[in-house]
Amino acid sequence: MADLVKAAPQGFSIAVETLNRLSQDAVSELCHEVMQFLQYKIGTVNVTKLHTKLSSIDGSLTPHMLQSAVNALTYVFRAAAKANLKSDVLSSQLKDSMSFNEGTLAAIKHSWSQQGMLLNSPDIANQLLNIGQLVDIQWKLGVSISSDSCRNLNSPYVAMTIKVADPSGQLVTRSFELSIPEFQNFSRQMKEMANVLDSV
Repeated sequence: MADLVKAAPQGFSIAVETLNRLSQDAVSELCHEVMQFLQYKIGTVNVTKLHTKLSSIDGSLTPHMLQSAVNALTYVFRAAAKANLKSDVLSSQLKDSMSFNEGTLAAIKHSWSQQGMLLNSPDIANQLLNIGQLVDIQWKLGVSISSDSCRNLNSPYVAMTIKVADPSGQLVTRSFELSIPEFQNFSRQMKEMANVLDSV
């Protein structure tokens, strides 16, 4: 897990500093909200509401700082779920990173011991770690000849249909049209993702 802290996304250490500024109760509340989010009990963590509540205690706390703290907790809990860590192992490994203060560690350990195993259930783990699986992509090149507002359009486009299986197995189909420059950008991004996956 100390490697996890080293491999954490940009801004993680600053987010941990924000967590360390908060009281243990405030960190516990953030942990609870993040756990609710990761268990799909809420759609998003309401940072605005939390900021309103916590800014009365620490006036220098900004919504951006709070969002970063929520992102750091989300990262830690997802990584712990993926590694199937027990609460004392999670706590000791976070402590080894020397980034977290005692109050923050205690809040994270308590939240993980209370709700962490729920994230390790097979159903939640599949939802937590998989956002869906690409099943099929279909595309066709077309030319718009005219429209009700333009007689001589002659505009090329790419029509795409994407099928994705969500974590429950249900197929979701999305269709959309892209201009040629938009399609070229989409294609370039897919190639970049393929190159990153090849390097892993």
